[in-house]
Amino acid sequence: MNLNRNNQSNGLLDNFVTTLAYDNAGDLWIGYAGGIQIYDGSNFQTVTSQELLKSLQIRALQRWDNDMWVATGNAGLSRFSNGTWTRYAPFSPNGPGFFEADSMALDSATDTLIVATDQEGLWQINKSNGTYIFNEIQANTDPYGMLYNVRKDPFGGVYFFNITQVVHYDTVAGFTPILSSEDFSGGMSNINDVAKGSGGNLYIATDYGIYVWNDGVITRHLGTFEGFGTNSPSIGRVFVDAKSRLWFSTLDIIGYYTGDISSAPLIPVGIMTPTSIPTTDPVNLSQTMPTEDNPQPVEPTVLDNIVNFFTGIISFLHPTH
Repeated sequence: MNLNRNNQSNGLLDNFVTTLAYDNAGDLWIGYAGGIQIYDGSNFQTVTSQELLKSLQIRALQRWDNDMWVATGNAGLSRFSNGTWTRYAPFSPNGPGFFEADSMALDSATDTLIVATDQEGLWQINKSNGTYIFNEIQANTDPYGMLYNVRKDPFGGVYFFNITQVVHYDTVAGFTPILSSEDFSGGMSNINDVAKGSGGNLYIATDYGIYVWNDGVITRHLGTFEGFGTNSPSIGRVFVDAKSRLWFSTLDIIGYYTGDISSAPLIPVGIMTPTSIPTTDPVNLSQTMPTEDNPQPVEPTVLDNIVNFFTGIISFLHPTH
């Protein structure tokens, strides 16, 4: 991608994507260290106003019903709903008791939003009649309070993890240890990501391939023999899609795995040639923050060309920090 910082209408905001999520309209939200872009399939719109987002460092995006929740640097959380931005400032009444969230996931069994932080514990957001209340479920001094990543369990609950252990959480059973890095047959390896499949498998991305956990034991190790980590054994992210394909990323490859090696080739990421697209009137993103007396409109940016989007995606899928 040719990044032009003097004219962002000719490219993405940055060549490093921090997070991605779809909203209720099917538009793709793209988070960066300096703002958000929203792609509707034809045009991009940009949100870089600190009157709307107190911090422009986007750490995580999560759709919850018709709203989009945004974790922004050390400024707590923000929520976009029906054209309006609402900020939940750190240590505000009934608000988050943390500054910086690392990741978010929905617990579909309880319709709550679960938040993991780097240093300030684990939190659950409950809603009632349009009011959102933040409840701490583990302090950073509690046994699982330093599990700073969270992923959804499609069967209910969530998985918390850090580089050494994975734990399941739900409101009925509480915290249930799943595995630690000492359980890997090839020796200890950092845990980078986890994803639950529809068949019950839990996939754990590590520095030495992917381990498959099911029914209390590790059942398989997917490594270089299966085509994982041909150039690098480190797997950064894993994701199971609606067709039960296991998507994964290394430092230089995005691919998917179906169990049939011949039908699941690696997908190298290359340069895309920009193509002209017709310009249309952008959706009005003029929003207000309830804490501001005189909110200012955001002027969305419309791109004239689609540019090398996948370079940013591979940065998101395999972060360097």
